[in-house]
Amino acid sequence: MKLLLENWRKYLNEMEEPITTLRIFDFDETIAHTMSETRVKAPDGTETTVRNQQEFEEYMNAAAAKEGVEAFDAVDALIELGYQIDMSDFSIVKDPAEIIIVTDMLKAFPENSKTYILTARRGTSIGPILDYLDEIGVDSSQVRVMATQGESKGDVMVAMMKNKIMDNGKSNINFIEYYEDSEKNIKDVQMKVCNNKELEQIKPEDFELVIHKVVGFDVGNDREYKIETLGC
Repeated sequence: MKLLLENWRKYLNEMEEPITTLRIFDFDETIAHTMSETRVKAPDGTETTVRNQQEFEEYMNAAAAKEGVEAFDAVDALIELGYQIDMSDFSIVKDPAEIIIVTDMLKAFPENSKTYILTARRGTSIGPILDYLDEIGVDSSQVRVMATQGESKGDVMVAMMKNKIMDNGKSNINFIEYYEDSEKNIKDVQMKVCNNKELEQIKPEDFELVIHKVVGFDVGNDREYKIETLGC
């Protein structure tokens, strides 16, 4: 987590005023649906193939509870306990289907804003994600991609707000727009950003967090998406 936040500070230190808005996008099931799978072999020999974000979170939460692991992301702790977790599909962008309802928004770069992709993938995925953005017509030179490796996105947003404090003692960031499909990540961001008393003293009076929850659903053989807008 320390290295992750240091990298974010490096990126944010490049920002020139007046940056007041952060646009933050998840990748999987937000920008694109991919055919990526996670293959798991438990210490007892049981093998499981996890096919999507919801199944992944359910499996990891159940395994963590079984093993007594308390962590925002239990992957590394479970590996130490003998779980074999193959996430190699997530080092590439495998058979992607663009989620146009989101990428239409991603392609717009409002004035005084910075755009980030904050993905739970590992660092080896950054290059393939940037290549994919170019393929679908997104100017990747205007997007920063950061792989959190499963760390809390809420913690990252807090660090981003604290990184640049203006002369009045307030953060320069007064608006965060966040696109995400994971209920777990959304709740984490609401807790860390909306309900964090330590942030109150640096939040600008007009600060606003808008969360666009990306909801996928099957219609026949097709996968369709809608956006539900949430806030603090």
